[in-house]
Amino acid sequence: MVKKLKKRDGRIVDFDLQKIRSAIWKAAQAVGGTDEGQAAILAQQVAELLDEDYGTKKIPTVEDVQDTLEKVLIKAGHSQTARAFILYRQKRQAVREAKSALGIVDDLKLSFDSLSILRRYGLLQVKEDGSRETPREMFERVARALARAEKSYGGDPRAAEEGFLTLLVNRDVVPSLSILRSAGTGQQQLSDGYVLPLEDDIASLFGTLTQAALLHKDQERGFGLGISFSPIRPKGSSVSRGVRACGPVAFLRLYDRALHQVNPNSSNLAFLNVHHPDIINFITAKESYGLRSFGAAVLLTKEFLRAAEEDRTYKLIDPHTQSAVTELRARSVLDMIATISWRTGDPAVVFLDQLNKAPTNPFDDLQIEATIPTGEHPLLPYEGCFTASINVAHFIAAPELDWARLAPAVGSALRMLDNAIDLCDYPDGTFKESMERTRRVGIGVIGWADTLIMLGVPYTSPEALKLAEKLMKFISTEAREASGALAKQRGTFAAYRQSASAKKNEKVRNASRTTIMAAAAASIIAGCSQGIEPYFAISSVKRTPTAETFEVIPLFEQVARREGFYSEALMKSIALAGSIQQIKEIPERWRPLFVTAHDCSVGQHLAMQAAFQKHTDNAVSKTINLPAHATIREVEELYTAAYALGCKSVHSYREGSTDQLIHSRLDGVKRSRKRVSREVS
Repeated sequence: MVKKLKKRDGRIVDFDLQKIRSAIWKAAQAVGGTDEGQAAILAQQVAELLDEDYGTKKIPTVEDVQDTLEKVLIKAGHSQTARAFILYRQKRQAVREAKSALGIVDDLKLSFDSLSILRRYGLLQVKEDGSRETPREMFERVARALARAEKSYGGDPRAAEEGFLTLLVNRDVVPSLSILRSAGTGQQQLSDGYVLPLEDDIASLFGTLTQAALLHKDQERGFGLGISFSPIRPKGSSVSRGVRACGPVAFLRLYDRALHQVNPNSSNLAFLNVHHPDIINFITAKESYGLRSFGAAVLLTKEFLRAAEEDRTYKLIDPHTQSAVTELRARSVLDMIATISWRTGDPAVVFLDQLNKAPTNPFDDLQIEATIPTGEHPLLPYEGCFTASINVAHFIAAPELDWARLAPAVGSALRMLDNAIDLCDYPDGTFKESMERTRRVGIGVIGWADTLIMLGVPYTSPEALKLAEKLMKFISTEAREASGALAKQRGTFAAYRQSASAKKNEKVRNASRTTIMAAAAASIIAGCSQGIEPYFAISSVKRTPTAETFEVIPLFEQVARREGFYSEALMKSIALAGSIQQIKEIPERWRPLFVTAHDCSVGQHLAMQAAFQKHTDNAVSKTINLPAHATIREVEELYTAAYALGCKSVHSYREGSTDQLIHSRLDGVKRSRKRVSREVS
């Protein structure tokens, strides 16, 4: 029998009969085939024919094997299966050609989408000979760079590099985009973003703008800034010699225009305290002025939320004089926030009191007022964002998670990030000092929906919430213990004595250690579901000028083929329906496992966020998807429920909200402003 096979890249590998059987069986399932034994018989016939044609004197290529497989199927009367295999072969060829067009040598067999992300975000560096890194070379560069920091503490860089590389190449752990892009290069800017402070004077206002512009100047996608405009005195207040202040929104617009000119891909998030006198203008700023580089987030306080619950007024306070200037009806302001969010998806809301509880904020005398643009990593002024995500779908030993393998992966992820803090080329000493004061890092998870599917646990079930809490408690505990071990070797974070950790006599290297990131790009690189989100779609259509194809999440395709209900027609029906819940061809037992974001109720989305937040040091990124028919009142109720559950922020998106924005932007803003202004006390 044939013993060897020549791959497309020229490598000679062992001939594997099982792969031929699998290819035939998949093709048969695609056209409704149910006899897996027949696939084994046909595979044997393929091997025998190859042996006749090639014997031991010549090694067949992959194409030779595929040609022979087609001949066997057609000769045996399986024309439909042959057609399915031919179509699959053509699709794979199209994918290979698309990958080749990206100019990337794929040495890890990543998906086209993964390679596209690596290219789009500039993660593959150009080498001295002019060629571009392969994905494996990228991970080798990152592992080697992060391991160098071990030398400063008497560690073994070579052993650390080997451990890091295994996790990275297997995509068990995916660091932030800035670490993947810059580690081991001439400019190791390893933070995905910073929080910049603002003070209420002209030097600070323009100094911070200059700083922001310089930070964005050479950055690619995946980097962003968080800035609180709360310290700026309100519009119309006195400055000096008859000069009147223009207010925080005017400066926000200035920052937006300037940073968009410096870098059209810049990503930033502006914050304003709900007690600021200019809060109404801020809530409507993105809709009114078409901000391009900034999102908006309102900082809500427990005083405001209590006033809204009791339907009474609350005070607006001038940050310059610290005196109350007027009052507004809290429920009307909350209604305006909900209305704009209902219509546009912005602003997000952040709960200031929750944000400043330890370990998110380890200090009593400082206040966090901003996060990175995706909202889940709160930072003190000049702190940076050092994060990594663990693909928990790779840590399963059915029927449960493989806790024994997961524990060391958490420890290695924390060590990677702590090393990155030391290696980072900060903009100046202020950033470096601020980062060393806390050494804040964020270890999160990706592949959560995949994990639940693989364990047979519906995303919307109580069991899923229990497992979420158990998982995050385990990761946080392991991260804390790993940080404690590092503290013994390397020392605690610089401001340890003033922190909540010191009060508990808990010596750790990092003031806070876990964050659930949005991690959209990291999830694509890892080839798994995004963050802790359910899938947005089970099957989706991709149209080009010459073809229409359907992309199906791999786990669903595996089940559909194994259970015998896979077909191209069904995948098209699912793509058009947007959900499998009402499709009769799919057995009922599988429907609860494969829910989409729109199959989940608002309460189910929020419960999952709260379950992860319970044991997360920093914050949790989770989109609360709302149906198109959701009401503004439901958005308001979401805010109060999220606060009651201990969430640090909440960001909702109603289906079709951006379409609504196109038709009602100006009229809606005018009505909202008039209604609230009438209620000014």
